[in-house]
Amino acid sequence: MTTVVSVGCSTQVDGTGSASAPPAVSKSATSSAPTQPSAKDGTNYKACLGGDCEITVSKPVTITLSDSPIDAGPFTVQKITADSVEVSMALPAGPSLGATIKKGCTTAFYANNASGLAVTSCSREPDDIVGMYVKQIVTVKGITDGDAILNLKSE
Repeated sequence: MTTVVSVGCSTQVDGTGSASAPPAVSKSATSSAPTQPSAKDGTNYKACLGGDCEITVSKPVTITLSDSPIDAGPFTVQKITADSVEVSMALPAGPSLGATIKKGCTTAFYANNASGLAVTSCSREPDDIVGMYVKQIVTVKGITDGDAILNLKSE
């Protein structure tokens, strides 16, 4: 009669009375490189039509946010540095406002038919301003190797 008995978790005894260790489990010595964060819309800037998108930008670019002359836009990324993104936005009243947004911070561009204002905060989204009917929010979610991930939201 041959019996197999498991002793604890580390040894097996076969019918001959010999003990053997369980087969070794190999672990892969390779480790994968950390993945870079990615933007939901990638480099599809047309996804920003309407004012809402999450894009990756690596060089200066102008993005159309609306076809309407009473809305914000176009939005322009002028420069990307290791810790900030320089942007500007044309407003319905004609002026263009610029801002430098640090990684993790948010700028809200406000406008009405006579004026505009850009407000940046690194602690929370800027509040609404009475009398301004355009509010375009831009958040720099991250910057890695010259690629900036921007989240744009129209309110």
